[in-house]
Amino acid sequence: MSALQRFRMPIVLLFLAAGAVAWAAEVPLQFTRLDLTDGRTLTNVVIKSYDAATDKLLLVADGKAMLVPASLIPPPFAARLKAGVPAAGSTTNLVTPQPFVPSAVQEKPASAPAAQVDEPSGATVADQQLASHKKAALTRARRYYQYEFKAGSDAISVTALDIETFQPEAITGWLGRYRTKGKAYLEFYDSRGGSFSRTTSSFEVITEEKPGQPIEVVDFTRL
Repeated sequence: MSALQRFRMPIVLLFLAAGAVAWAAEVPLQFTRLDLTDGRTLTNVVIKSYDAATDKLLLVADGKAMLVPASLIPPPFAARLKAGVPAAGSTTNLVTPQPFVPSAVQEKPASAPAAQVDEPSGATVADQQLASHKKAALTRARRYYQYEFKAGSDAISVTALDIETFQPEAITGWLGRYRTKGKAYLEFYDSRGGSFSRTTSSFEVITEEKPGQPIEVVDFTRL
């Protein structure tokens, strides 16, 4: 390889790297409003990362972290976000706009030292939140089918119970409310008929989380 060829290679690589960074910087990571294809509208949105394994974007809307399937982002913008935002678990040196911060925090004097606190990642917070709502829904369903479920002569006793719950979904227009659907598999004994029976029952549980309060079950419906 000649000296001229060795000189040209770093220049070519430098231009390629600069072009990639410039393209990524053009992908906006903060939105005043984001309309999803399922009809939901999110406000004060900051895109955090993209997980290719689950095809989901981690974002913060109105200060609340959530995981949103990339398929709900309107095309062709979804493809740009998937390619341009940081991958889940990675770091980046690109400068992004400041995320939405509650007014109480904005009023803090600029001279106040920032506390060094190890905080959980947005994905961890979102997963924990969904797990808490799912646990509350499962507890309510188990109590219903164990003590309130009626069938046959109503003189029954549930002898076996297995409940399957699905991933909670945020309810559009109700901040902090989630819908969890599931299915119960039961075996019960009818003391009047003297017989055992088996059945299944689908259900839906609405849970709500308010700041500083435990998760509350606001509705239980058999489907």
